[in-house]
Amino acid sequence: MSERERPSSKDGGPEKKQPCLVTYFMGDQLRRGTSMHFNERGILVVCQEPAPLNAKLRLVLQFPGMRNPVEVYGEVVWANIHGPSDALTPRGMGVKFVNAERDTERLLAELAEQYPAIGVSYSCYYT
Repeated sequence: MSERERPSSKDGGPEKKQPCLVTYFMGDQLRRGTSMHFNERGILVVCQEPAPLNAKLRLVLQFPGMRNPVEVYGEVVWANIHGPSDALTPRGMGVKFVNAERDTERLLAELAEQYPAIGVSYSCYYT
């Protein structure tokens, strides 16, 4: 993408992509987080109260600029509950999607292309 095609902010630099808002349900508990790291197979949710490993979750993903949220189900495959929260090991959890519909997978793959430089290095946490 050339400089001319890149979205820009008011100061002339590239526009900072807003994170996806994530609401997740673990049993009857509702919790929230954000993500900029995902693909059609899973998502890294940055949150203060990650679910434990192997927990089954229902997630509602609200992407910037989209009217309707995306609902998916997943299983926690990585969690940082007690360790430091830094660029290498963010506080949160990696969730692998289960039984996602093909249309949902296709939509998530297209949305992930909007976050390419950000999401790639974290995919090991959720795939």
